[in-house]
Amino acid sequence: MPFLDGERIRWAVPMADLLDVIEAAYRDVATGRDRSPLRSHVELRDGSLLLMPGVREGGSGATVKLVTVMPRNASRGLPTIHAIVIWFDADTGRPLALLDGAAVTAMRTGAASGVGTRLLARTDVETLTVIGAGGQAEWQIRAVLAARPIRRVLVYARDTARRDTFADRMAQATGVDVVSVPSAEAAVREADVLCCATTSTDPVFDAAWVKPGTHINGIGAYHRGMVELPPELFGRASVVAVDSREASLAEAGDVIAAIERGFITGEDLMEIGCVERSWLASRDPAEITVFKSVGLAIQDVAAAEMIALRLLHPGAEA
Repeated sequence: MPFLDGERIRWAVPMADLLDVIEAAYRDVATGRDRSPLRSHVELRDGSLLLMPGVREGGSGATVKLVTVMPRNASRGLPTIHAIVIWFDADTGRPLALLDGAAVTAMRTGAASGVGTRLLARTDVETLTVIGAGGQAEWQIRAVLAARPIRRVLVYARDTARRDTFADRMAQATGVDVVSVPSAEAAVREADVLCCATTSTDPVFDAAWVKPGTHINGIGAYHRGMVELPPELFGRASVVAVDSREASLAEAGDVIAAIERGFITGEDLMEIGCVERSWLASRDPAEITVFKSVGLAIQDVAAAEMIALRLLHPGAEA
């Protein structure tokens, strides 16, 4: 069984193509074709072990992802996420490939924010702010650049040296003006699109800093104990989209906190797969929109299948 390492995976698929397959996966969620269960959590001493089986109705492949999420690894100089993905033939059950799960996760999570931006953000946005400078942050930038003509990226993270190094690296990699900003408030107030990619248990910015017309993607908080978006933000938003209503009500600490404090109800949540591209034509330029993603196994199925086919069987995609 071939192993596809992170370096090969990183360059296997153009981000614009990945946005398309992740958007299609979200459409499957909205239409009931996703047959994946909610992820299983096992608490470790300094983090979590996650099990994510993924399959969709009529699909040719299935995946299982094993992930460890270790927030304290950042202070150890280690990646906070380690993962593997096994891609199976859905007809025979034969394992077809083993993929570096951290690379798949980072790319498909970035693509999630790209889809949220493509469907909900104003078409004239220019400034992207990213809070966080870890493994997810690079792909947040790459995905939003694939969705909108961003001219400037602002990066905030508490670790100054890490923030500065990351901003310099991304400026060289993308050719876009990427600036390290020492204040979360300054970075948020300038944002047309805001991406949060942290493992924080407390909100990382104040809802009052968000200007009218901003679109926010929150992808860091994936269980009840994590809250990176302020609850008040959901009350200001005209649209609160989620990857899955079921998963968000069970796992999205940001959403759960907003509901518990009365800013929204579960009925206010719209699955992103239900948002038509034509909605943008009626978007009020002053509206605030939010896309909250906890991450779904169907994203791994869609991304792993595209990546594996591109690398192992070029030209085999339908």
